[in-house]
Amino acid sequence: MPELAEKMYVVVSLGALSVLIVVSNVSVYALVCFNKRLRTYTNWFALSLAASDILTGAVLMPLTLFKPESVVVAYLSSLILLWGVGNICALTYDRFVAAMMPLQYPCRIPKIFKRTLVAVWLIPTIISLLPLFWATDRASIFHKWYIACLEVFGVVVPYIFISVAYIRIFKQVRHSLALRKKFVSAIKQINEPRRISQDAKVAKVFCIISAAFLFSWMPIIYMTTADIFFGRLDIVPSVLGTISFYIVAVASLVNPFVYAFLKPDFKVVIRNICRKSKREEAISMKPLQPCQVKKETASES
Repeated sequence: MPELAEKMYVVVSLGALSVLIVVSNVSVYALVCFNKRLRTYTNWFALSLAASDILTGAVLMPLTLFKPESVVVAYLSSLILLWGVGNICALTYDRFVAAMMPLQYPCRIPKIFKRTLVAVWLIPTIISLLPLFWATDRASIFHKWYIACLEVFGVVVPYIFISVAYIRIFKQVRHSLALRKKFVSAIKQINEPRRISQDAKVAKVFCIISAAFLFSWMPIIYMTTADIFFGRLDIVPSVLGTISFYIVAVASLVNPFVYAFLKPDFKVVIRNICRKSKREEAISMKPLQPCQVKKETASES
């Protein structure tokens, strides 16, 4: 009976998280699609990442709950992991060009934008489906080499480049702000440091998202390594499997709130929407003036 109650708790809680993941990430889509000022290349890359989060909540979590041993779950986990890494790499490159080569950004990013979006979805899909060639035989030497290459070249190497890129971005921002304070005229100092600090804030947002994504998938990577390479499931705590999916779910849920509270353009749009709704509510609550009552009565008659 306690086991049944525990299982029900996991199903209900992960189910609720799945719904919240989908709703919050769809809200990000709505914000970008209905507000022109949010339709930037950076935000389109962010929406691509949100799409993989939506798939986490709408497909991966329900399958994990009801068919945890299914091979589909393993393939889908690999797909979502690599899609996430690919999208984070694209976002990092976008911010790297914006910070390190701001004059080239308006020319370079529009040229590669569509190809990059196709690549971050197509290449991980091809890589994730490679085990079909050896019938996903987990004991096969091909599968062990495949998992090793997947972890090294699909996670470790990209995150080394991501870490180096953000270190260089923050160094460049700090250097640029120092130079502006020393050499730029008083009029330009009003606008230029503001733009640089905006770049720093956006870079900080995606740095947080990148770190949270890697942290959320570490338990699953650890369990896969222990199982495939060492055959030592005894070194994996029994509760880690359940905890790992909670961590992945929370990471997918956190991203929209990071945009809302930390990304400057999202904060401005959300603030404007709140002000507009308050203004409309105040107008609706305001009592009618006598002249307005007369006009309405006349129109009714």
